Amino acid sequence: MSHLTNIIKKELKELLTPGSVASVLAMVVLFAMLGGLIGGEVEKAKVLPAIALVDDGNGEATLPDGSNWSLYDTTARIYSSSIPEGKNIDDYIVRLSSTTTADGNLDHEDLQSKMRDAGVTSAIIVPETFAESIANKKQASLEQMYIYAAEGMFGSSPSMVASTVVSSLNSSLSYTLLSGVVGTDQYGFYNSPIKTSTGTMVNGNYVENVTPSAISSQVSSQTMMVPLVIMIIIMMVGSIVISSMGSEKENKTLETLLTLPIKRTTIVTGKIIAAAIVGLVYGLAYMVGMSFYMNALTSEITSGVNLSDIGLGFKGTDYIFLLVSMFLSIVCALGICMILGAFAKNYKSAQTMTMPLSILAMIPAFVIMFSGWYGSAPIIQGVLFVIPFSHPMIAMQALMYNDYALVLSGIAYMTVFAVITIAITVRLYSSDILITGLGQNKTFMKLTGKK
Repeated sequence: MSHLTNIIKKELKELLTPGSVASVLAMVVLFAMLGGLIGGEVEKAKVLPAIALVDDGNGEATLPDGSNWSLYDTTARIYSSSIPEGKNIDDYIVRLSSTTTADGNLDHEDLQSKMRDAGVTSAIIVPETFAESIANKKQASLEQMYIYAAEGMFGSSPSMVASTVVSSLNSSLSYTLLSGVVGTDQYGFYNSPIKTSTGTMVNGNYVENVTPSAISSQVSSQTMMVPLVIMIIIMMVGSIVISSMGSEKENKTLETLLTLPIKRTTIVTGKIIAAAIVGLVYGLAYMVGMSFYMNALTSEITSGVNLSDIGLGFKGTDYIFLLVSMFLSIVCALGICMILGAFAKNYKSAQTMTMPLSILAMIPAFVIMFSGWYGSAPIIQGVLFVIPFSHPMIAMQALMYNDYALVLSGIAYMTVFAVITIAITVRLYSSDILITGLGQNKTFMKLTGKK
């Protein structure tokens, strides 16, 4: 068994401690549980809510042409297309009577009590003047009343359904009135004389009935996870590696390792490969956990655009590019950690050195999430490209747009960056800085004039 393999095995044992593994598994379970909770809220939002109709007979109107129009029958017709099998309209439209206060106004408190007894939180109230106004060709009024309850992120869905029903009632009555005057064949013209169609060019292809905002919403929901995962992994693995080096110095195990007949390049490479493997495993674990959360969160509230249908989906090779980019970014981060860790005197001082790495990880994560690579100014793009942790975050968007040149250039840059940091680390491991510290280093003392 080679020295490199032994070093990797040693580092893996030190990094994959029961505590670190348990923390990652706990996060995966936590995200999965959050996804389950959100999924339950989504399922609740899918259920067709019942509404109360308070008409007291005022919704039966005689139209100017002498025909009759029923608000209840129209509401039932609107609802009937969405009622599950085995249910009937009375399960979804509850007819309630209203009461008035001493001054003749609607008694909202009494109606609230009746709505609670009926198990509904939305009501459409038809005033006494509704039928008369319609018969006299005057605009009639409807009142919507809701009972607010703090019921999670989808608690407003019943009120949204009631608003949609009122809008549909308005359209239905408009159709009935106009059709009786101009005829059904000309209703479309008088109701909406201008008809529009929508289309968007995506990667050179024209896609009908899709807007840029809908695409942007869906792309954001798909690409949000990678920046978060990379930021968490860089910060977590970086902290572990720097702290590990500080602990090795404090426990004198680093001195023992350096006295062994093993090349310093082998020691450094073994440490970085082992830590990169751990980081990649942690990253995949976080992505699995967060995928439960993100899928539940975006399943019903995104734009409904299928990215694969418009040429923005991921292909099999794209996942390979993304994994390679993630692995190299972790290697680059670890190279920086090894350099920072070389100057740590002990475990406590190593903890303070993780701050620069955390900042470098947070900057690209927030920029990519809020403006993205393609939406950033050239100077911001230059800064992002220089920070090696940015490239897997950039790659997620670039692969969607088939911008392989950007992905490959990022992989090449990270490879060079990793080689340079490893070379610097090897030089540090070959010097006396690891043992004596920077203050006692001969070169540093010559530069500073210390004796």
